[in-house]
Amino acid sequence: MPARRRATPLLLLVLGACGSPIRDADPVAPAAPAVSAAPEPGALVWTSPGLDATGSVPLGNGQLGVNAWVEADGDLCLYLSRTDSWSEANRLLKVGKLRISADPPLLAAGAPFEQALRLSNGALEIRCGAGQDEVRLALWVDSRDPVVHVVAASERERVFEVAHEAWRSAPRRLQGEELKSAWTMRDAPDSIELVESADWLLEVSDALAWCHRNATSIVPLTLRHQGLDELDPALLAGADTLSGRSFGGYAQVRGAKPAARTQLRSVAPTRSLELALAAPCGAFDSVDAWAGHARAVLATARGPVASREATAAHWRQAWTRSWIVARGDADAERLTQAYALQRWVQRGGGGGPYPIKFNGSIFTVEPAAAGGGEWNADWRRWGGDFWWQNTRLPYHAMLGSGDFEQLEPLFSFYERMLPLCRARAEAYYGARGAYFPETVTHFGTYSNGDYGWNRAGLAKGDVQCPWWQWEWNQGFELVALMLDRHAHAPDAAFVGERVVPLARDVLAYFDSRFARDEHGVLVISPTQALETHWHGVVNDMPCVAGLRDVCARLLALPASIGTAEDRALWRRMLDAAPPLPLEQRDGRTRLAPAERYDPSRQNCESPELYAVWPFRLAGPGRALEEEARAAYELRHDRFENGWPQDGTDAALLGLTEEARRILVAKLGNSHPKYRFPATWGPNFDWLPDQCHGSNLMLLAQTMLLQERAGKLVLLPAWPREWDVSFRLHAPGATVVECEVEGGLVKRLDVWPAARRADIEISAPFSLSAPR
Repeated sequence: MPARRRATPLLLLVLGACGSPIRDADPVAPAAPAVSAAPEPGALVWTSPGLDATGSVPLGNGQLGVNAWVEADGDLCLYLSRTDSWSEANRLLKVGKLRISADPPLLAAGAPFEQALRLSNGALEIRCGAGQDEVRLALWVDSRDPVVHVVAASERERVFEVAHEAWRSAPRRLQGEELKSAWTMRDAPDSIELVESADWLLEVSDALAWCHRNATSIVPLTLRHQGLDELDPALLAGADTLSGRSFGGYAQVRGAKPAARTQLRSVAPTRSLELALAAPCGAFDSVDAWAGHARAVLATARGPVASREATAAHWRQAWTRSWIVARGDADAERLTQAYALQRWVQRGGGGGPYPIKFNGSIFTVEPAAAGGGEWNADWRRWGGDFWWQNTRLPYHAMLGSGDFEQLEPLFSFYERMLPLCRARAEAYYGARGAYFPETVTHFGTYSNGDYGWNRAGLAKGDVQCPWWQWEWNQGFELVALMLDRHAHAPDAAFVGERVVPLARDVLAYFDSRFARDEHGVLVISPTQALETHWHGVVNDMPCVAGLRDVCARLLALPASIGTAEDRALWRRMLDAAPPLPLEQRDGRTRLAPAERYDPSRQNCESPELYAVWPFRLAGPGRALEEEARAAYELRHDRFENGWPQDGTDAALLGLTEEARRILVAKLGNSHPKYRFPATWGPNFDWLPDQCHGSNLMLLAQTMLLQERAGKLVLLPAWPREWDVSFRLHAPGATVVECEVEGGLVKRLDVWPAARRADIEISAPFSLSAPR
């Protein structure tokens, strides 16, 4: 009988530090314990390989991400990605692709296979084969460092190989349809050659390394084209964020050496693999400088044992913040999974200096399977720019889940571009303050195609894209979201030092840009009602509702916040705000898209409902409840998928069956050709569609809990047929934990305890026992 092998530290890593890799991990006390035991999110388990990138699953630490899949012969493939790996053309490129294989192969034909994505501890665990052919692998992204770990334990000796599969092996000119994936330069004239440089393959004695370093930059051209190169040189000193930007992979494998410039191979047959790959990004003077930094990152990173433990603790703590566990039918069970998976994706790709890319986050793959062209994995529809209407959506859902630190990339992104936006407002329109274009590059400019390539006879401020030429509501929405963040997690320094200055610029723009009528009321024109109503628009609902909401909320802050001049501005602008526009339609009074507008439609938004959300001025417990319901019921376009906000509006209006119908439709939107169940879309954008997944999260939260005039309304749009356990965050630094069964609230915990008096339970639900 063979001797029983001791469990080595490496084997324990592969086994999840507690046993079989396809068994749920033992619970570990979270760093910040929940008030009650948090339900552990279930693992996703598959018993067949993924074959290609459509079978991949996402993992990430917020800034560095992986799409991982196992092919038929057991090769483990990884697409590596970052939130800041911008090319010369301002495309968000993949860091690269890695293939891990072995001789003999990791998976023989017909051999058993299991793969488990462990949401609870942040790892992917794989078992190939059985008996003497069994190999167990674990993959995770370190929760702190830009490092990916892969470890394996084999029952027999194998020669492991790690290879980089490069596709950026030569400079590539972007043109034709592919140019649309570089949205900043879309429709560029043929005289402009847009070229992305090749990656560098580095020779290192003990590592596999490659690097993409931007050889050029479109920033200087963009500033010149948009008339911004004449601004104060000090203002433009840091504008070029693309020149010298470098990113890549630097991999080391214990007991392996380079077999070629793109390969590491075991120096002798072995039963184990221990791979660590660093993937930093930044501006470097040379490829060698990047490589030295990457090597230092790897040298100071946590080892695999410490990294696995810390990463597991990180994820377990995150799951204690928020959950929704629904029961009652198959749709309820799908909601439980979808809420957890979308939060997994948000946290995996929602860190670093830039907001989440609405069109796939950092987890895009080759587009062909979803109807795109035969492009490589660097392609995504709508490219690298940021549309406010889309970009905002994940961050609203983060309030209810308590992921407050994840809002920071969005806030700091717009704060960084504020000086440029301020200077542009003056240069283009002679206005004080600042506005944020609907679509911006990460360095603060318009897309050149949106701005217009042919500038003959045009003034600097004549933006040629009619879809958002005169949209101004973005600043109000940003300030309102920052005030929401303060309401959920009060922070006097945050509101005083960041919200108030930003609001000062946003309000100053409206104060100086637009005229007033004979009564001193603002006449907001030229403007448009989102992308839908372009012509003849005066006092559009998004701007009017935003102005009224923001000013009223600023004035409600403690008197110690803001200067006397700030408060005078808030009061003056509130007094000058037009009334919320109303109109008659089909014999009913409803919220209107604008005070005046041409009814022709160029897109499918419902701008009239911006007074319901994101500016919560109308609806149950607020003003104009009937007018808000009429606006919803009479809206022109109706959607369940993508960025439209129909579901959130329905829940806020207390339309339970409508909210449920939309939620169920959302749950069925994951693309059938992709393995991961939260690969939403592509819908209007690209997949995994972060607008869709975020709307799904926000809708579920809003069906369960709403704040109305200081009261916390429980289950305002939740179907009685669904039992539920949830933990959500609310304004007033409040956390609500609740269990509902058979229409009865079986358990209700509220922190702080004083806020329990503010709870109102919506019919037909009731408390199972006296409070």
